[in-house]
Amino acid sequence: MKKVGIILVCLLCLVSCEEKEREPEVVLKNALEALNREDYDAYLQRVDWGVEMDSTQTLYMKQALRQHVGWRRSERAAVVAIDVQDVKMQSDSVCTVYYQYTFADGTNEVSSQKMVRYGEDWKLRLRN
Repeated sequence: MKKVGIILVCLLCLVSCEEKEREPEVVLKNALEALNREDYDAYLQRVDWGVEMDSTQTLYMKQALRQHVGWRRSERAAVVAIDVQDVKMQSDSVCTVYYQYTFADGTNEVSSQKMVRYGEDWKLRLRN
C-alpha cells in the first residue's frame, strides 16, 4: 500500500510540473535559457513559425541564431540570469512576457516577447 501511495504522489508531482511548464513565462524562460546555452533545437521547438519549416529553413534559422548569440557575446558579458518581470495578457491566447537579462558585469537588459497559445502550448511569436 505504501508503494502505491508513493507512486501516486510522484505522479501528481509530475502532472503539476507539466502544467506549470505550460505557463507562458516558463516556456519563454526555458526557450531563452536554451538559446543562451546554444541548444538551438530546444529553442526552435518553442517558436511559432505559422507554418512547418523544412530542413533547409531550419538550418538557416540555426545559423542566424548562432550569429545572434555570437554577436551578443562579443558585445556583452556572459548572461548570468534570465528573470521574468511581468506577463500582460491581451486575450486568452496572446500575451506579452517582459523579462530581464542580467549580465556578469552587472548590467541588465529588459525586453519583451509576444507569445501565442495553440491548445495547451504557448509558443514564442517571432513575427508580427
